[in-house]
Amino acid sequence: MESQLFESKIYLVTGGAAGIGLATTAQLLSHGAYVYAVDLSKDPSKELSALPQERLTYEQCDVRDRKRCHEVVTSIVEKHGRLDGLVNNAGICPLEGEMPGDDVFEEVYGVNVRGVWNMGTEALTVMREQKGGNVVNIGSISSSHGVARIPLYTSSKHAVLGLTRTWALDFAKYGVRVNCVAPGPTDTQMSRTPLQTVMGPKYGGNKTDDELLELVAATIPLGKIGRPEDIANMINFFMSDLACFITGQIVHVSGGQ
Repeated sequence: MESQLFESKIYLVTGGAAGIGLATTAQLLSHGAYVYAVDLSKDPSKELSALPQERLTYEQCDVRDRKRCHEVVTSIVEKHGRLDGLVNNAGICPLEGEMPGDDVFEEVYGVNVRGVWNMGTEALTVMREQKGGNVVNIGSISSSHGVARIPLYTSSKHAVLGLTRTWALDFAKYGVRVNCVAPGPTDTQMSRTPLQTVMGPKYGGNKTDDELLELVAATIPLGKIGRPEDIANMINFFMSDLACFITGQIVHVSGGQ
């Protein structure tokens, strides 16, 4: 992509302090954007703090908190007059198993669905008024098929795809595009969390996370686990004018899995 493809544009990235969100933030900054990265912790991560700070702002935000989401979006618009794009990346994938409890249901749906809804509708309200903008929701390969032992994560990512497709239809008339990026196995801390629960029973034995990742990589046609930067490449393509005639789509970034 061109070095100044996003020059002077304003973007909001949830879950921006680590993993895919961090990689997305770094790429947007490198292409000239102003980026607001939000995450749960009071202070930005060391990795986020190491990025160039001139056009980067960190905001503490729990995406389950509608009032806080409204405050973040409002402050961006008050300062810049607009919001060009939202990357709805914040998500969790805790240990589940075959029959997770109601507390896990509330946790997963609170972040993965309500969080996408909260920040998405706040951003779309602005984009409808300004007659333009982009939303990229982060789904999963499990947005389109079942995955054993993570029923809540899987169904929550189905919901993200449903929101994507409906928002794309409803907001196209305002010049707003909405798409979904569906990562396959990607080496982030979140993806490592359920490895033992999801992949352990499948492969058997007392294997380490790294050993399980190697076994997973062997099932991927391209023969490797994805990097956060690989997913960020697709996110930022959707965010750019290169994708100006694409909306309502899901793209799997999964090495062919």
